[in-house]
Amino acid sequence: MRKTPFIILIWVLAVVVFYFCLQSIDLERAWNELLKADPIWLFLAILFNACILGFWASLWRLLLPGNISVSFSRIFQANSFMSTSCNTIPFPGGHAIGVMALARRAEVGHTVALSVLALDQLMEGFAKIFVLTLVAIFVPLPHRMAQAIIVFVVLIGLFALIMFYLAHKKPSAPENKETISFPVKLKNFVSCWSVHLEVLRDFRVFILGLLLALVMMFTQTLGIWAVQKSLGLDLPIWSPILVMGALNLATVLPITPGNFGVYEGTAFLAYQFCGLAPELAFSLALLQHICFLVPMAGTGYVVLLFLTPGQKKNPEEKWVPNEN
Repeated sequence: MRKTPFIILIWVLAVVVFYFCLQSIDLERAWNELLKADPIWLFLAILFNACILGFWASLWRLLLPGNISVSFSRIFQANSFMSTSCNTIPFPGGHAIGVMALARRAEVGHTVALSVLALDQLMEGFAKIFVLTLVAIFVPLPHRMAQAIIVFVVLIGLFALIMFYLAHKKPSAPENKETISFPVKLKNFVSCWSVHLEVLRDFRVFILGLLLALVMMFTQTLGIWAVQKSLGLDLPIWSPILVMGALNLATVLPITPGNFGVYEGTAFLAYQFCGLAPELAFSLALLQHICFLVPMAGTGYVVLLFLTPGQKKNPEEKWVPNEN
């Protein structure tokens, strides 16, 4: 019951953002623009976005400690569940489900799953910095967006410093006393968790993980470009990068389910910045979000549907195997 006011506030925020987008729009004209979309280009946009999950699962598998081997199919299952959750429920529920799914489906335990998620966010942060740098170089940005980029880069830099420090710090021996205080328990957990950040101690694996994160960003940008082509638009070559950069800033914390309202509002403003009419900008933003959500939110349900009853509920699986 305590979450109810928060959820209501989130949906009110989404509706308000959506309302401001609709104020200056002729909905009938926007609908006519939607009907003009080429289904082949829309299919390609969905396909590009679906490829993100494959690269994302490959990144998770790469980020596992070297002494742990998990099949790609199980990693993909856990990844698809997290993707569906992140695009269905507000932050941080989707990420929590991702940790639990990876711990259970891949049978790696919570500390390893949490380290994989933290490394994943770090790689994604570096990839976003790369995209935002391209935006800053090729696009004449509004002053506020330029400031937001600087703040984002600083935050990612601090996060990276903390992660690298923990990865290279010699772990302390955990205390086994049953009556230890919460701060000591937390220290023991962080010490145990940081052991699994070995990717940050291997330059080759780190670079490969960064490349996978960049490929994920590239395929999502291709999805944006394909939606633009579906409406026969000839926008500047930097427009998909601008939209991608704006979305990276606006959706850092997915405060609404599936970023509903926030995604449309951000893409709408970006396309207006490119000089498009409100109706066309809104149609593009809506089509773009739909083509993103179809694979990113739907794949988890498809995977769950095709799992056998034994796979859905395996009594031999443990939430935290081999963890003390």
